[in-house]
Amino acid sequence: MTQRFESLPDFLAASGSMGERIRHHDWSASPVGPIETWPVSLRTAVGMMLHSRFPTFMAWGQELTSFYNDAYAPMLGSKREALGRSFRDVWAEAWDVMGPIAERALRGQASYFEDLPITFERNGYPEQTWWTFSYSPIHDESGAVAGVLCIVQETTAKVQGEQRLAFLVRLSDRLRSLTEPRNVIAAAQEMLGEHLKTSRVGYGEVEESGRYFTTERNWTDGTVAHQTGIHDLTAFGPDIHDALKRGETLVVHDAFADPRTDSPDHLAAFTHLEFASVITVSLVKRGRMVAALYVHNRTPRLWSDSEVKLVEDVAERTWEAVERARSEAALRKSEERLQLALEASSVVGTWDWDMQSDLIYADERFAVLYGVDPAAAAAGIPIDHFTQGIHPDDRDRVLQQIRKTLETAGTLALEYRTIGKSGQVHWVFAQGRCYHAAGQPVRFPGIAVDITERKRAEEHRELLINELNHRVKNTLATVQSIASQTLRNADTMEAAQSAMEARLLALSRAHDVLTRENWEGAGLLEIVRQAMAPFRHEREKRIHIDGWEVRLSPRMALAIAMALQELATNAVKYGALSNAEGEVRIGWAVRQGAEKRLHLTWQETGGPPVEAPRRRGFGSRLIERSLAHDLDGRAEIRFEPKGVTCVVDAPLA
Repeated sequence: MTQRFESLPDFLAASGSMGERIRHHDWSASPVGPIETWPVSLRTAVGMMLHSRFPTFMAWGQELTSFYNDAYAPMLGSKREALGRSFRDVWAEAWDVMGPIAERALRGQASYFEDLPITFERNGYPEQTWWTFSYSPIHDESGAVAGVLCIVQETTAKVQGEQRLAFLVRLSDRLRSLTEPRNVIAAAQEMLGEHLKTSRVGYGEVEESGRYFTTERNWTDGTVAHQTGIHDLTAFGPDIHDALKRGETLVVHDAFADPRTDSPDHLAAFTHLEFASVITVSLVKRGRMVAALYVHNRTPRLWSDSEVKLVEDVAERTWEAVERARSEAALRKSEERLQLALEASSVVGTWDWDMQSDLIYADERFAVLYGVDPAAAAAGIPIDHFTQGIHPDDRDRVLQQIRKTLETAGTLALEYRTIGKSGQVHWVFAQGRCYHAAGQPVRFPGIAVDITERKRAEEHRELLINELNHRVKNTLATVQSIASQTLRNADTMEAAQSAMEARLLALSRAHDVLTRENWEGAGLLEIVRQAMAPFRHEREKRIHIDGWEVRLSPRMALAIAMALQELATNAVKYGALSNAEGEVRIGWAVRQGAEKRLHLTWQETGGPPVEAPRRRGFGSRLIERSLAHDLDGRAEIRFEPKGVTCVVDAPLA
């Protein structure tokens, strides 16, 4: 029998690292026995599983001996070796959910679940996860069910993203109807606290020095006291305070175990405030910390990445809603003042059209708007004189509306242009009412308000909207290009997802900088710092930035940010940041000549020896072609043995 099985094709050939682990695993003590004794059905099922690119798990026999492929292995987290162990033991903490499903499969019944919630302890702590998977029976040579095949995909990130989005929609709907800043803050705190089931949520503002934080009210679940008033942020210590001033989110899972907060002074403060874990989101606008949103939990709590992202999103939406409420309140006050001003302002002209004499009597302010002699207007002028002051392009429309008002004894409310005596064009809002007697028009009084400045503001707003549309289209084109090139060049979907996220985050960080500057430009120093921030953890002293502040156009800022992202990613994977000794220097200078030119250099040293790649990937093409095109300059990557060098030379607008 052994000779017959050994003559079969090698079902473990070219089956990845798990195939080799299965080949060398000691199966003699397991329920399935040595490999050479395995039936064809088991060999076939294992081979199919190992060659699948989808995460796949297989349990064989009544003992449910475990097999899995390379794509499934990361889902085990930090669990100890699962190969060859009983399926029941591997996922013992979730067997109440998974056991009945596996038993149905052993009885020949297939199952499919989408986004099924399961609590696992794969990393040493309970973790809420979601999964989409199918369990199918595997039949042996006799037709009996011999095992279970599970094709699985973890959907935790998708479900959490959908939940986060749904919450933010509900939050936005609730905040939209609120007009008072304090009500906005109270609603946001309450919704976030109840959603996270935490102890305390508070939002407040930071004075100009960035030291003192003031919160008027906060939300609690009743287990801790309210904490309002003025708080000194330096109590967190210089490291945390500086990080908050830079806009970094503070996440502490356990204050008693975190080296940043386990000092006696910190712990005493946390004990006084009745919390052991915290998320604090710092809001930096126009270069300084202006507000913060904090979430306190009375006991240690492992905050998930999704929860941190949600608190960050709520902080931004709360700030925006508070600013909107304040702006609307200021606008209401402004409109009230404007109404009072219009009643006595020189921008309002009055007229009274006497139908019996067909003369219009108007004041000096009306005369200025329509280019009429003030003395004549006061004495009364014929309606041919009045219409001559209306802009030719608007005249027919205005006269048509006047005729309609005369016929119906209605109200006139119209915006149009007039031409003053000096030829200056004004926008006016005319409002009046025609009075009839015995069915005939007899009098038509009204006012004319100069709305030129308002129309200019509307035109400016329209210009901004068009500019925004243009930028959105450009951004979408950039994202489309990134997606297309990333998917085309990636070896696996996991690699494509990782590269896409990194590139889109780099684009997002650059957009954040430009948004803070109203898209009027950005400082090169901040662009470089933001681009390198994700790579400086534990490499702080190995990344050197040298250059004076240089103002960049939005297009130039985005291009350089994306290029630095690609260079840094490659350095971490293959270059100077892939070992413990390598260093990266980013330096720039502005050269004067016929035109100002930016000369920027990326230099890697101390990394593994460099060899020129056989083909240029998307990252290299992005830097050398797209960057040169966007900057109207030159970009070159040199793969020198001592380290990668990238040189950028471009004109400064």
